[in-house]
Amino acid sequence: MMKRPGQRHLLLLFTAATLCCPALGGGSVYTSEKEVKVDENQPATLSCYYSGFSSPRVEWKFVQGSTTSLVCYDSKITASYQGRVVFSQTGISFHSVTRKDTGIYTCMVTENGGEDYGEISVHLLVLVPPSKPSVNIPSSGTIGHRVVLTCSEENGSPPPQYQWFRDGVLMPEDPKKSRVFTNSSYTINSKTGELVFNPLSAYDTGEYSCQVYNGVGTAMRSEAIRLEAAELNVGGIVAAVIVTLILLGLLVFGVWFAYSQGYFNRTSKGSTSKKVIYSQPSARSDGDFRQTSSFLV
Repeated sequence: MMKRPGQRHLLLLFTAATLCCPALGGGSVYTSEKEVKVDENQPATLSCYYSGFSSPRVEWKFVQGSTTSLVCYDSKITASYQGRVVFSQTGISFHSVTRKDTGIYTCMVTENGGEDYGEISVHLLVLVPPSKPSVNIPSSGTIGHRVVLTCSEENGSPPPQYQWFRDGVLMPEDPKKSRVFTNSSYTINSKTGELVFNPLSAYDTGEYSCQVYNGVGTAMRSEAIRLEAAELNVGGIVAAVIVTLILLGLLVFGVWFAYSQGYFNRTSKGSTSKKVIYSQPSARSDGDFRQTSSFLV
């Protein structure tokens, strides 16, 4: 049914009132869209309307995480946005947006040196389809132990949701609700991409892959990697302990044998004492009688 002109006017007034921010001094600032979603490399317009100002000064700031920058100052586009953004009395327009433009844009209107002030914020979300995710899946895990599989994707905007598959079958977040996975004990974090087995069971052997989706483009899936759930190798551990004890015994025997043969008791070559025997005349005046003395040098 077509709305009459009067009804459309009331609807516009109601929309403006719900998106309006009252300004100090009686003016008001509002927008037609508080969230703008647009595909990457497409144009985008962020609206900012105001009333109750006679000679306003308009500024736009951009906040992304902990970083704040000015897009427009004193109704003029700043240098870093020159050529990409156009200012008008009703908002700012991007010729083409990139994923780096996602964030909060605030329109600030002032007058009389800041005595009259109002602002409104618009969230710009640049839509980017996800890329192929990367996974970290161990080739084997020990039954009865905790095993973690991870999946990550860096390009999608908004951030994607994560799903896991085993042997091509979608794994539910609660394994007890599926007959296929009822013998497994795991948790899936759909926001971080972690799949945690706690503990791993023999039923968890299989080929695992991760899929990401964010409502933009098509979902992307990783390659499948096989995980083997193995029993703890008790025999191998015992054999390793025995070999270690044998080697330790041989080492002790070798040290004992070296000591018994006197290898560690011999004086080093540099400190060997020499016994020097020489003769010197005695103190007696008789030249025929000589006394032989021995000295250890």
